[in-house]
Amino acid sequence: MNPVVISVKGISKRYSRTDGKSWSFLRAIPIYLSNLGRRLRGRSVLPSIKPENEFWALKDINFDVKRGQRIGIIGRNGAGKSTLLKILSRLVYPTEGEVRIRGRVTSLLEVGTGFNMNQSGRENIYLNASLHGLDKNEIDAIFDEIVVFSGVGEFLDMPVKHYSSGMYMRLAFSVAAHLDPDILLMDEVLAVGDLSFQKKCLQRVENLASEGRTIIFVSHSMGDIARFCDHLLWIDQGKIRYAGNVIEGITLYQNDLAPQQSANLSDRTDRDGTGMARLTRLQVLDENKYPTSSVKTGDEIYFAFDYKFDKARYREVSDVYINVVVENDKRQRLFGCPSEVLAVDLTDLSPEGTLVCHVKRLPLVPGTYYLAAGLLIDRQLVDKVLDITTLTVLDGDYYGTGNLPLRSFGEICVDFSWTLSGLKS
Repeated sequence: MNPVVISVKGISKRYSRTDGKSWSFLRAIPIYLSNLGRRLRGRSVLPSIKPENEFWALKDINFDVKRGQRIGIIGRNGAGKSTLLKILSRLVYPTEGEVRIRGRVTSLLEVGTGFNMNQSGRENIYLNASLHGLDKNEIDAIFDEIVVFSGVGEFLDMPVKHYSSGMYMRLAFSVAAHLDPDILLMDEVLAVGDLSFQKKCLQRVENLASEGRTIIFVSHSMGDIARFCDHLLWIDQGKIRYAGNVIEGITLYQNDLAPQQSANLSDRTDRDGTGMARLTRLQVLDENKYPTSSVKTGDEIYFAFDYKFDKARYREVSDVYINVVVENDKRQRLFGCPSEVLAVDLTDLSPEGTLVCHVKRLPLVPGTYYLAAGLLIDRQLVDKVLDITTLTVLDGDYYGTGNLPLRSFGEICVDFSWTLSGLKS
């Protein structure tokens, strides 16, 4: 049975809504001295705060993490997720409660924390790694790996204040990701650097997870949470609202956040086209054509677009083309479903109705995606809407084997096969 490596008991964190200008050096000294005796127990002392000025970022948080578990933490902005990770990282201390941690902890929170801007990249590797408890021999052993991974080798002896933001983030992530931690705490760290480096980051974190490291991962990407994690915490307004199965928790969260099965487009003004007809609603339907808020890789789904003509401009038309486009969270187009490539006639349009796109097997790996659509009538663009809604895709058995490729290999699944031979000579 795996032992508990993180134990969180009754954690609460209180802040003042005021700007903190009333703090003075002399006032801080007794508070600092009081905290010294409490830090090992994860407790701290704060000055008194008037009730009307207090704000509880966390309230009575309790959970245990066993060795090798991968915990995903989700919630709206301001829910308290980052505050919790900062408490676990000992960057801030709770107002109430205690945290007990066994093992070496590495935090990937604000990437680059601990870097000295006036020192070189080389010096900062040693500085940052030593702050995480490594001695010189241990740093020497991983130094070359860090440099190669970061790709900043030719600038290694330049002060990091002269680095571009991308170089700075690449080096900072590389150091943190090679510290061989027992416990890894991550807060939205898979979006550092350029696209190619993000893929390397994703692969590195996947490797750490596969090696049985204990991971606590905060992210707004439900796909990444579903991919990496085996247990979920949903924090809402500073309290744990759900703890348990990842897929079940994500589904509950998505339903609470914004029902995914329908997007009203009637009031959208940020659109292009002549306005002869408008797309008024999108519904995501399951294989039985029922609205759904949960889709998985390989699912059979439908995109149902309601449309409505401008009454004064309704007439018979000679051709109709519609396209729904799927983009990733970098707004890169992954695929579209244009009706014009199919042998289909959509010209028998009523003044209002529904155009339906059928996707037999959704090819998207787990992640969060964005939908856009365009409608052409008689070769004129009559309506185009971007960012219609988000589509969160969870793990599914696309290949019928229970295995999906790593997301770092790409965001699209395709039908393929491998054989030892099979080719005619």
